[in-house]
Amino acid sequence: MTTHTIPGELFLLLTNDAGRQDSTQYRRQALAAAAVAELALREKVALSEDRTPKVKVLDTEPTDLPVLDQALGALAELDGRAIKTVIGHRTMDLTEVIGEGFVAAGAVTRKDGWFFTSWPAEDDSLERALRARLAAAVTDSSVASLQDGILLDLLRALRIAHRILKDDLPDISRRDLDRRIERLDIDHPAAKAVRRIMDDMAAAMIATTAAAGAVSST
Repeated sequence: MTTHTIPGELFLLLTNDAGRQDSTQYRRQALAAAAVAELALREKVALSEDRTPKVKVLDTEPTDLPVLDQALGALAELDGRAIKTVIGHRTMDLTEVIGEGFVAAGAVTRKDGWFFTSWPAEDDSLERALRARLAAAVTDSSVASLQDGILLDLLRALRIAHRILKDDLPDISRRDLDRRIERLDIDHPAAKAVRRIMDDMAAAMIATTAAAGAVSST
């Protein structure tokens, strides 16, 4: 189900109860980065070793997960482009397909406005379970999954991990939380490779959001 993918879970964390993006202006880019990370984990794509990593599609066979298949189709058209170009490209906007997945699951409703669509919360049980899982991963790394690590790394890359999880981890400071996320040691064969991918994407995310901020301020 889309709801249990990395971009799907990130959508829950970056969307407030009113259904609007929360804690960051760059939810769209973050969801795209999450999809690339999961497709890399599934060996559908890979990042090159270049100084500016490029995304290479390895396998176009569908995953039968709508959000990942939409991303994979977009990446096939963007094959060989730099990761920072990929996550900012309009065809990598996965908000709609993820939102509809949560509508089908009964977690949110769809509200179309004049200028944008919002996804107000309907049932917060999925998000509460997710937050409890991530809090447990931070406090005890032995229970952390690779998916937990990727989600936490994305929040750290966006510099919003503490803002998102402070109510779930009230005794942990922002600096301590970032350090704990950096130290997560996930027992998974793909963990080292995915950590490198996350480092590359974190740099791309910072570059993309900085560029967007510069444009908006002119």
